[in-house]
Amino acid sequence: MSIKEGWIMLINAIWAENLKSRHSKMWVAVVILPLITAAIGAVIYGINASAHLYDGAVWQQLWLQTGLFYGYFFFPILISICASYLWRLEHTNHNWNSLMTVPVSRSPVFCAKLVVLGKSVLEAQILLMAFVIIVGKVIFRFSQPIPVNMLWWLFMGWFSALSVGAVQLYLSMRIRSFAVPVGMAVCLSIAGLGCHILGFSSMFPYSQIILGLSSQDETLPVDSMVSLVLMVIVYIVLFILLAAHRLKKADVVAG
Repeated sequence: MSIKEGWIMLINAIWAENLKSRHSKMWVAVVILPLITAAIGAVIYGINASAHLYDGAVWQQLWLQTGLFYGYFFFPILISICASYLWRLEHTNHNWNSLMTVPVSRSPVFCAKLVVLGKSVLEAQILLMAFVIIVGKVIFRFSQPIPVNMLWWLFMGWFSALSVGAVQLYLSMRIRSFAVPVGMAVCLSIAGLGCHILGFSSMFPYSQIILGLSSQDETLPVDSMVSLVLMVIVYIVLFILLAAHRLKKADVVAG
């Protein structure tokens, strides 16, 4: 297969996956979880602000209170739900058998699902930022202008989530159950929190999210962010290769 044919297959696969995702209930998680997170972040910020624990950088502090809780818990769950939905049709409607019998490369399917998952995660990040801005301007009436750096915080939170997306897509591909990969995401998130506390955030996907969502912290060393970017890319490539290898064998764990 030529490079041109490979790109055409990938584009067609992305179009097909995007079309299928429109008929799923992924949007519920994409909207509700950022909304709940923003509400919790507002409560935590309000409690700390009433105790005069902040000294001026209000937008950074509001994002910190919102983003850390999001990264610890809700963000990995959101990603795992979307990943399970993206494989749900293959597991429940006999699409898997059809996929395994077609005489074409199946590797673009996983990459296409990762692209669609990345789009959903980006939508969730944009919504989270919108909710944070509404909280800051409407509820707390911040007089400080909205920092342009929020776009950087949004991007790093999104980018760091792609490695978790690759892991969860692989798990959801291997396991037929919708709920099991989501439960595994919760457990792995706890492990990610442990890695973050121990200072190994850039080495483990589920702690990379926490580091990415902490990008508003100007005291973070540049080398930690460079290490984060490199390790996210490594995990994405690794799980694409693992998925391609597994798709050739065409065996899926029943759940």
